[in-house]
Parts: sequence; C-alpha cells; structure tokens
Amino acid sequence: MSLGSLAASYGLALWIPLCLSVFVLAGTAEFIFIGFLAVGGSPIAAAIAGLLVNLRHLPFGIAVNELIRGKFSRYFGAHIMNDESVLFGMAQPDFETKKAAYWLCGIGIMLSWPLGVTAGYFIGSAIPDPKTFGLDAIFPAILIALTFNALKNKSTRKAAFAGSTLALITTPFLASGLPILISLFGLIFGRKK
Repeated sequence: MSLGSLAASYGLALWIPLCLSVFVLAGTAEFIFIGFLAVGGSPIAAAIAGLLVNLRHLPFGIAVNELIRGKFSRYFGAHIMNDESVLFGMAQPDFETKKAAYWLCGIGIMLSWPLGVTAGYFIGSAIPDPKTFGLDAIFPAILIALTFNALKNKSTRKAAFAGSTLALITTPFLASGLPILISLFGLIFGRKK
C-alpha cells in the first residue's frame, strides 16, 4: 500500500506504480523508481538504479535454484522471487516445505502486491503523508521477522552483522541502493573456515 500512496502523494499516475507492481514485482526497485521520478529523474536512470539494487537477487537465485526446476517454473519462479518468498521458503525445515512455502508466498505476493498498490494509491490520494500511519515501516518489519530463524546460525549472524554494518557505514556516502550491494561483502565474514 505504501508504494501506491507514495506515488499518489508525488502526483504520479496510477498506471506507473501498477505496472511496476505487475511487471517488476520487486519492492525496493519500485520504490527507487518512484523516488527517482518524483524528484525529476529520468526513467532510464530510475530503471538502472532499480537494476543495481536488484543485483541482490543473484544470490537469491542461487539459494532457490532447486525450488524452481523446469523451464516454465524457472521463468515464473524467478519472476515471483522476492525477499519474503526467499526468506520464508528457506526458513522451512525440509525440501518439500521449502518449495511449497516459496511458491505460496511468491504467488501470494504477486497477487496481493498490485491490489495493495492500487488501494494505497487511492488511500494516498486522501492522505497527504503515508508515513503518518506508519505504512512505510511494514515492509522492513516483515523482513526482520522472517530473518530471525536464520540468525540462530553463528556464521549467518556474523555475515548479517558485517553486512548490516557495511550498509550503515556507507549509506551517507553512496547513492540509494548501493549500500545494499556493499552489504554483500558481509558474506566474507560468515564463511566457515
């Protein structure tokens, strides 16, 4: 909902966040794209920034490789791959449950995200600042809750802490989205020796 309400508060047409929610289906890239347009940036620069941020999907793809076998499954499974579906799927105890959780979460988000964007757009047209109701905090809260199970592992905790620290340190100095990519260097600290 916050993407739609944000787009409405910037005066963008509904079709922009709606098309992003259907064809891109990657929240962070969509927020960056909308933000670029809102400050007068070019759509090409916005798309490039979104692609840079979504480079984090490369390790996601490796993590869920076994869950999206088959030609059609691979294309469709890659489209529905997002932070939540990967985290929710990989947090499950066995392969079949991982696969079911990944697909159910991914399809659920694919169906609900555009609806939420549309609802948020109309709500955002009536509410000038979506942050007033805390809508901007929902996405990070969900991600934090989904990562708790993975943080039981010591090497994962080390990598997550190192990556978070790198992202926080570089945020004031780098363009939006780049600190997320820098955080991938935290994986070095999580390696088992």
